[in-house]
Amino acid sequence: MSCTQPSKTKVSIPVPPANPAPTILVGSQDNIGTRLFISDNPETVDSNTTTFTNGYATMWSDTTTGKATVRYRMFIWHLNKTGAPFKFGITVGNAGSSTYSIHNVRSAISNEANFGEIGKCAAAALVGETMDSISPTDATVAPGDLSVVKEWTVPNNTLIGGVIEFSISNQAAGAPMTYRVRSVIASNPSSNLRLNQNPVVNYFVGTGGSTHPRGSWDFADISSSATYTAATSGAGWKHYKMSAGFTSYDNIMTSENSYKIAGAPASQGPASSNKGHYGVKYNLKVSLTNTTGSTKTVKIYMAAGGTHPYTGAVLWSGEGATYKVPALAAGTGANQDAVEIASVSIANNQTINRVITVSNAGGAATPSLIAFRTM
Repeated sequence: MSCTQPSKTKVSIPVPPANPAPTILVGSQDNIGTRLFISDNPETVDSNTTTFTNGYATMWSDTTTGKATVRYRMFIWHLNKTGAPFKFGITVGNAGSSTYSIHNVRSAISNEANFGEIGKCAAAALVGETMDSISPTDATVAPGDLSVVKEWTVPNNTLIGGVIEFSISNQAAGAPMTYRVRSVIASNPSSNLRLNQNPVVNYFVGTGGSTHPRGSWDFADISSSATYTAATSGAGWKHYKMSAGFTSYDNIMTSENSYKIAGAPASQGPASSNKGHYGVKYNLKVSLTNTTGSTKTVKIYMAAGGTHPYTGAVLWSGEGATYKVPALAAGTGANQDAVEIASVSIANNQTINRVITVSNAGGAATPSLIAFRTM
């Protein structure tokens, strides 16, 4: 996988005060038209979470109507605890009368036991636009057939995870498609995934009511904005919190606005909010202003915004380079782990507009904290 981006170095910053609390960011849809497909529930695949019917299990499925071409980004996160290897893959079923093509496939999917590295690598490849360009397993889908976009053999005690993008297009120019995309597991690694049209497996709720996301949304990224005015003296700290879960104003990939599986029973049809924004590029538009009367330097930091570590990838548009973000521990005292995103010199009466692009790694907790400080 193409994720050779360097890693940011950890630094230490003060834990934000309780008052004023960090500002919760407000999100809006970005990259509209690319469908984000989340397959992360059940996350652990074993006899308690997943029923295989005739050797197959469909983890999630999606379709749209009236479109001649569709671009997908899929976030995949499934841990094999079945006791034996299985096959995981992505299929496209064609219920139309013309042939469809599968093309422009870019992958940052891998399977290994180190969850953190899979997630951090996928996040860096997504933000840095270095996902591997690969050929689909099947380049076309004939009418009435199913084809495989890509498939992997996943050993026991190993996670299949990351991000993959691909397009489906009708070869009859301009004609709408009738199709279904599925994320599929076969208990036998030699099975033919083209034979599976099982309904989606039951939605899984873990101990204490914990859930993992699954669903489909017709936008793949989130946009928000933050402002900071340089301080005349002192540190001038200001904090923002992104991806802050159910109570967050940027939690816009909700179960309510996800695609629903028509006719599915309550145990199979539910989606679950992508509150962690996995597989998403979060574009934070930053406006920095200086009216102090002299040139100021503003530093921008990223840290964990909750009680669990944060990791992922970050891009500062003023530099144009993507960096991996190592696991940043949440604060337990006066200070906490962070990375420095940028150090910006701002002349008096100047405003600088830039973008911070972030992707949260699978296998890590959110929210994340963005902090500004005048030096």
